[in-house]
Amino acid sequence: MTDTALRLKNPSVTLYAFHLCQDLSQELEQLRPDADQLWQHCANLSQPLGIPDLKSLPEKIPSPLSETGNTPLTYTAPLQLAGSPLTVQVYPAKIHDTYAVDLTLYCQNTTVAASEFSHFNPQGCLLASNIQASLGQTLVLYGEPVGTLEEDRKLADACVDAFFQGSDQKPQFMASGQLFGSPIFAYDNRKEKPTEQCHLLVWLNRNPETSKLVEKTSLSFFNLLCCRSKILFAYDQARWCYRQTRALYSQLEQEVKGFKELPREPETRLEQLKQKLTEMPPKTFEYAGYLRDMEDHKNAIATNDYNYDYWLNKICEHSLEDDTIKFLEDFFNQRTKRFKKQIETDMNYLKPGQQLFDQMLGSIRGIVDIEQAECDRALEKALRDKEEADQAREKQLESIRHQEQKAAEEREKQLERWIALVGTGLAVSGISSQTDAKPIESIITQLYSKESLDCPTAGVTPCLTYTVVFVLFHVGFGVIAGLIMYRIIKLVSK
Repeated sequence: MTDTALRLKNPSVTLYAFHLCQDLSQELEQLRPDADQLWQHCANLSQPLGIPDLKSLPEKIPSPLSETGNTPLTYTAPLQLAGSPLTVQVYPAKIHDTYAVDLTLYCQNTTVAASEFSHFNPQGCLLASNIQASLGQTLVLYGEPVGTLEEDRKLADACVDAFFQGSDQKPQFMASGQLFGSPIFAYDNRKEKPTEQCHLLVWLNRNPETSKLVEKTSLSFFNLLCCRSKILFAYDQARWCYRQTRALYSQLEQEVKGFKELPREPETRLEQLKQKLTEMPPKTFEYAGYLRDMEDHKNAIATNDYNYDYWLNKICEHSLEDDTIKFLEDFFNQRTKRFKKQIETDMNYLKPGQQLFDQMLGSIRGIVDIEQAECDRALEKALRDKEEADQAREKQLESIRHQEQKAAEEREKQLERWIALVGTGLAVSGISSQTDAKPIESIITQLYSKESLDCPTAGVTPCLTYTVVFVLFHVGFGVIAGLIMYRIIKLVSK
């Protein structure tokens, strides 16, 4: 059977997208900077859908949003399928800390081929890569099959193929079941990152009660899918934290190895330890922060797991006798339990690393304190030794200066003594030589006597002899007087 023979009545596509608008680190009424991103990306659908009015969607979103009671916004696209216009209805909501949107494209009172589901996703505009909802999204393809029950699986596959025509993001078939008396098929690409996930349900209405029950449980189904997205988001964030912590753990191992290979020189070792003491605390806080975040994500999974079960029970309250929703129950019974177990395993693996970080940091602090104290004592001793050496050098210089001063004073005294001695001797010699002038007159008389004129050399010898004796006598008398004066000065100086 060709795809053109696979047909549906009243086809529709619903996008359920969820975007985190608040963080735990923020106040209750404070929104994230990118909180309005979901509305902006929905407004960007105006171009591929050909609805200019959709561009102003963010301005029409009420603020603050409530979880119930918001008014849907309806737009009509220029595209027509089998003569019926394509209608777009946008229902915005806020679910606790999450902005959510129910965006439905539908054609009423018309029958289309499965291949025409490509018109519901022009340019891949409804894919996760374009909507970029931080918590993820789910797509529901809905319609009333025209063919037999045996053709339902083939019809579902044909609808998926057409919807993802020209895209490489088509999810794989995962499971099937029955809800409200109608078959439902689940497709998924099993990606962990929410903005890359592609979760899709094809719901084929084969029971008159289906549409009524869908309307009754629409809010429960909306909340169920929100819990599912938040569980997957929390697990993805926990895995991201695990990878970051593993990287820090590897750095810690390198630090431990480097700690054993520190140089032996005290100053170099102390400098490297101080550097580690500066670098390690931020890593320690970051490591502890990731572990805390992993604990928060595990609690978020547990909380949303509980809520998922609550809303699933609400849906089951309206289910029919032959309904089978094992694929919804398995997410609760298997995947979420596996997520929590994996996070616990990761944390048990990483917690010893935190203890090692703390112990190593404490050891480094202790070693730094000890080595710093030893360096301080060594420095203090070196300064004290230098001060003592400077004092000893100063004393030595003072002693030398004192000795030089004494030597100078002694030389000055010696000079004074010699001056006094020579002066005394000269004075006494002069006084002594002047006490008797007759010998001089006698010498002069003899030099100019007649006899000396007749014989010039006759009186020279007696004259010279007398003069030398005369001089020596007075000089000797002066020397004796000087020596007496020297003794007197010496005795006085003592």
